[in-house]
Parts: sequence; structure tokens; C-alpha cells
Amino acid sequence: MSWPLKRRRAGKNAFGATSPPFIDYLKEILRRYPDGGQILKELIQNADDGEASEVVFIHDERRYGTDSVWTEALGKYQGPALYAFNNAAFSEDDWDGIQKAGRSIKQDDPTKVGRFGIGFNSVYHVTDLPCVFSSKYLAVFDPQKMMFDDGREGYRWSLDDEEDRNHLRKYTDQFKPFQDIVNLVFSCSWDKVISDKYFKGTLFRFPLRDEPSEISDNLYNDKKVAQLFHSFNADVDISLLFLRSVSSISMIHIDTSGTVNVRMKVSVSSLHPLQEDGMLGFQREYVRGTTSFKTVSCSSPSNHNTTTKWLVTACHLKEGCVPEIDALALKMSFRPQVDVAFQCDENRRCATGGLSCFLPLPNNEANTTGLPVHINACFGLTDNRRYIKWQEDDQKNDESAMWNELLVKEVLLHVYLMMIQDAVQLARKSILPASTVYNLWPDLSKTDHRVRWHEVAIDVLKLLLQSKEVVCLAENETRWVDISDAIFPNSIADTRMMAAVVRLLTAEGKNLVTVPDHVLKAIERTLPEPATLQWVTPCFVRLVLCKTEIARLCKDDKLSLLEFVLSDGKYEELYGLQLLPCSDGSFRSFTNKEEDTALIDSEEFPRAQLRHLKQRPYSTPGQTQPCVGVVLFFSLSATGPHLHGSLHSLHLRSCLVW
Repeated sequence: MSWPLKRRRAGKNAFGATSPPFIDYLKEILRRYPDGGQILKELIQNADDGEASEVVFIHDERRYGTDSVWTEALGKYQGPALYAFNNAAFSEDDWDGIQKAGRSIKQDDPTKVGRFGIGFNSVYHVTDLPCVFSSKYLAVFDPQKMMFDDGREGYRWSLDDEEDRNHLRKYTDQFKPFQDIVNLVFSCSWDKVISDKYFKGTLFRFPLRDEPSEISDNLYNDKKVAQLFHSFNADVDISLLFLRSVSSISMIHIDTSGTVNVRMKVSVSSLHPLQEDGMLGFQREYVRGTTSFKTVSCSSPSNHNTTTKWLVTACHLKEGCVPEIDALALKMSFRPQVDVAFQCDENRRCATGGLSCFLPLPNNEANTTGLPVHINACFGLTDNRRYIKWQEDDQKNDESAMWNELLVKEVLLHVYLMMIQDAVQLARKSILPASTVYNLWPDLSKTDHRVRWHEVAIDVLKLLLQSKEVVCLAENETRWVDISDAIFPNSIADTRMMAAVVRLLTAEGKNLVTVPDHVLKAIERTLPEPATLQWVTPCFVRLVLCKTEIARLCKDDKLSLLEFVLSDGKYEELYGLQLLPCSDGSFRSFTNKEEDTALIDSEEFPRAQLRHLKQRPYSTPGQTQPCVGVVLFFSLSATGPHLHGSLHSLHLRSCLVW
């Protein structure tokens, strides 16, 4: 068989997959990728990847002239538009990358999240004709090939080209929208930018779709842009916490008359890291990073000015600690870093945290953890960037899912632990209150039904309880002690009795700690040997009272302490305690002497019925509280204490001892 015949047969039987037309590709992206605030997040993410510090979104309702435009067809896009400005200029790689739809230029750069990948194309929800002005070029995308005479998919003018610069000046109506917005948001005028042949920023213009097109029938009017801004505002304060460069986001509205209104501005400021790795005496075995404060300020006509304060811990895994993560990080160009953020304000609005991949993921059940911190990482996401991939039955071998599982199990718990430990050190220096540290502890009742995050909570608590000095003394928030040295209050006792006990134990220098219920329950559930915990019991308080100068205690505290030490029924251990109240306001000791036998009267057994007794009452019973139960005689004999009668529910403040 000759080669020509073989070639003819090969052509006849040609076979192979083909790529879809670009319009079909866009339609599929829009079908899978959500409309709404996520569009703005993608533009912010691209700005952050470009190392911009400022992002401005502008909704301009004005209509511009159509007499002096590049082509007559472009005149229909001179109406209302959405703009996105940032103060970083495109590189040559950026210009190349934005033309490669769906082929993100971040492939080999773990510092970039998604520079002009699939997410950027979500702007086609809003427009049919995206435009971008940056560095040396002004470009227009035309996927429908309808705007330019030669049927090309777009057009780009160069500031380096004299003829193109003349065109930018000549077609005044065409480029007036760019001129007005550049003059609004940039420190340099349009004319100077053209003369300098360089725009040190990036300005996107998205003319709003006002009629169905081949790309989409999703029409964007003023109301939908307002909804777009509103959906982004829902978590705008969190949006700046984990970005590396962007520190300011603004939203501006320009009405048809040209009046400019700032709808919202949010900014973040960071203090220098408060805690460098190892600075506090913690040689972290697995992670290296810093803890710092961030302040987020937000202003808007409706909310006026609000400020929130955040504690943020950012760490990356030390190389060599988890070989599986090292291998995946190299293969996927991901960075094994996890950040956690906690709102320090007393009136914090969110008691349960969410997930971020540099920007917050949609606030739904799947992205809510039940933990009190927000978690950020370079997670592997689903194609629509709405969810994190996990190793479900159909994704056991998905490398992105494997990466996410390893980040959570091997890195997150150490970062979370570092934040709590650093918060303790800040509390020791009176920079943070102890309540903030305890609010950082996971509340297991809020993670019980979220299996993955419940495991994280348990693991963090186990590591925390192995640490030193994790609970503070009741009387001094700057002094923290180990769990094994702490004495925990008795939650069964009522508030009045426990308040007196707390005053006694703190005055006597005992390591009494008072912690919120969720912390106490966490300790009981996760401590390997919860039976080793030291509790405030009647027995413990009696032992303390034996070594205490009881005379210096106030009357109310003595009565409360007596009720508490009586509560376990071990009356024989009262011997020698000067806590038996008398009607003259004094207190006598419990003894085994016959002459110290005391009568306690009640409504049922008033002292009037016992006049044959030699003791004389010093006063009448109190009337403010009725005596509940019956106490006839309380005495200590040579063989030990005895109650003559019954003791059901003793209210000592209404009893008379004589």
C-alpha cells in the first residue's frame, strides 16, 4: 500500500473531539456560574491577584452621545453601565491571560487565586460587550462578532501607537464614558493619561444588557444593579479580612444628571503582627505564622459609620510535616496556608463562622461551620466557586477534595489552636478580656450536627487542654492556670450561694476559675480523665473555712456559706465552724457541748410553744421570708452531730437561733 493511499484513507476516516463555539462556551459558564454578588467578588479577586490596594464599583445611569463612535453598531452600548476600577495596571501576562477564556494564568503561581479564569467570564451575566482600559491598551470584547466590520471578536487600541492615540481623542462620544470615570476615580486626567501613554490602573466597563442577545436573555436594569450591590454588602466586612493587597472597596452611584453618591465604602487597617511565631514561648511544631488585629471600617448612608475589630491568625504548614500535603501543593500549585478570623467586639453579630477562599463563599448551610471563627484557605472549589470539594463517595480520588480534607485535618486545628494560645497571652497583658478568649472556644452544641467541623472542634479542644495555662483565675484575668490546677465552681448551687463561695475562695487565694457553660461542657467532654477535675464542693469549702478567719466575713456571706456547706448533709463536718446564726446577730460555733444545743424555731414550731426552755430568745423571727420546712433542734453530742426533727428546705434568713 502506497503512502498517498494511506493519506487519502486517513482523511476520509478523520475523527476527533472539537471545542464548542465560544458563544456556547459562555452560555455554559453562565448556566453554571451564579449571577449576583459573586460577580463583584471575582473582580475583587482579580484585583487582589494584581496587587491592587483599592477597588471601586460604579453604577452610572447616564447615556452618552452616539454621533462620534468607532462603528455605528457600538452606539447602542453608550447607555447605563457598571464599572470596576482598581489601582493596579495590567501586565503583558494579564493581557494575554484575559484573552484565554477559561485558561487561568495562575496555573503555576500559587500566590494567585484565579487571575482571569472562568470566574471573570461571569461578567457576561451583565453585559455583551466587556471593555477594559489598563496600562497601554483600551480593549473591547465582542464574542458575538457584531461590532466591528471585519467580524473580529474584539478590538484593542494602543497608547503606544500614535494613530490609536489620535483615535482615542477623535471619537469623543465613544471614549467619553472612560474619560469621565478616569477623571472621577484616578488622580490623573484623561488627557494626561493619553499623553503619558500609560494608565496606572485598570478600568472595566460593562454596558448593561437591555435586550436579549445570543449570549443571554438576562436583562440588567438599575434595580438589578442595586440588588447586585446589596447582595455583596451582606458580608462586605469579611471580604477584606483575607485579601493580601486590596484594603479598600467602594460602591458609587451616578444618576442621570451626573450626581455622584457614595453608596458604601469599606476599608481594613492592620496593626503590625502582635505575635510572631515562637515569640510567646510556643515553638509551633507544625505551622509558622502571625496573629494580628485588623479593624474594618464601613460607611454608608443607611448604616452611617461602623467599625469592627478582628483577631486574625495566618499560618502556613511547615514543609516536611505532612508529606501528602507537600506533594499536592507542588502538583497543584497551591499554598498550604490557613487563616482564621474572630470578631473581638462585645456586640459581635455573628456567633457562627463561615468559609472563605480569600473572599467569602455564599452564606448557606454547606458553608457554615458552627465554629466561632471564619476560616480561609486556598481551597479547591467546585466549578461555580460556590462550594468546597469534599471526598464524598463520587470524589474519593479527586485531588482538590483530598487537598481540602488534608488542610482541615492537618493544618486548620493547629492554626486555630495558635489563635487561642495567642489570645491567652494578649489577655495576660490586658489587651483582650478573658471573655473574648472563652468565646474563641468551640461550642460543641453548635457543631454536633456538622460532623466534619465537630471533629475539628474536638481535636482543637484536645490539643488545647494539653496546653499550659488555658483558664484564668476568677479574681484576676491576667493570671492563667493549667486545667489540672484549676478549681471549677459548682453549677448546682444557686447564684447567691455561689457568689459568696467565690468571694471566699478568691480571698483565700484558691485557683478558682469561672468559665462560660460552653467552655465547662467542652472541658468535661474532651478531657481524657474528667474525674480529675477539681470542683467547688461543700466538703472543699468546709476545709477552706477551717483555715479561714470567719469573723471577717459579712453576715450575708456567712449565711450563704452555711447553706452551701449544709447541702450535702454531712453535718458531722461542721464541727468548729463559727457559722451557727444567733438571734442577736452573732454566730456561734458548732460544738459537741450540751450547753451549745440550739433551738431553731419556725412557723410550725414557734418558740412560744417552748417556753419551758431556759434559753431566752433575743428577738422575734424575721418576717421577710417564711421558713420552709421544719428544724426543731440542732445539737452536737459527744458521739457526733444530730438533728432532732427534720431539715427539708432551710431558709436560714428567716430562722431564729436562741
